Amino acid sequence: MTATVDRELAISVEGPEDAPTLVFLHGWPDDPSLWRHQVEALRDDFRCVLPTLPNFGATPHEPGGCDFPELVKRLARTIEALGDSPVTLVTHDWGAYIGYLYEKKHPERIESMVAMDIGGHMQPSTLAEVAMFVSYQWALATFWIIGGVVPPLGTWLTRTLARLIKVPERQVATLTSRLNYPYFYLWRSTLLPWLHPRLIGHYRPRCPVLFIYGGKKPLMFHSRRWLDIVDETGGRSACIEKGSHWFMETEVEETNLLVSDWLRSRLL
Repeated sequence: MTATVDRELAISVEGPEDAPTLVFLHGWPDDPSLWRHQVEALRDDFRCVLPTLPNFGATPHEPGGCDFPELVKRLARTIEALGDSPVTLVTHDWGAYIGYLYEKKHPERIESMVAMDIGGHMQPSTLAEVAMFVSYQWALATFWIIGGVVPPLGTWLTRTLARLIKVPERQVATLTSRLNYPYFYLWRSTLLPWLHPRLIGHYRPRCPVLFIYGGKKPLMFHSRRWLDIVDETGGRSACIEKGSHWFMETEVEETNLLVSDWLRSRLL
């Protein structure tokens, strides 16, 4: 693996320089090591580029984090530096949301997408689900604010909640409140009408999407409508029945088979 620093995002690269390019985007509270099993399976045939989102991994500390327009801008500059050919995004969690925002603004740069567990459209079906969504997201946003004043307290609160929602201990060990900024900016843009354009809105991808989601979770982060949109735009949906939110780490063989078949059928 070679480690480099792009103009905007820190990246690492594995695989042949002249192979089709895959850009892997992690989410909260992960870093590029989330993709280690997938990269191992794909690096012989693909150039695997792994950006690290600001404040995650070993990136320099940015107290204010980044709002979504800035994240899309940094991702755009990173992809521009990789060459002129369109790339395929492989995303998870907030990485999927950022990937959708990027594809919405730069569709010509995306060949296809593999999006994991976070859809481009969500619609909780019960009041209990709405309460669960709002409670944990507002908590993380609040802990981000607290951590800006009292960092140890913000981090302790964040790690405590992470364990309650069953974040793997490997991720909890490196988690700080400074990673929670996507939740703050999501709700700030949701609550302030003039910031609504920063959110995904009515999203419909202009490239085929392989959408994979775990079936063993208390909440689904996509709607039935999203599955229909994926199908209507030439993509495919697949459920890993025994998988939780981090199925790419726990259900490695099934995940890799789905991803590999999709990529090789489209790019090789």
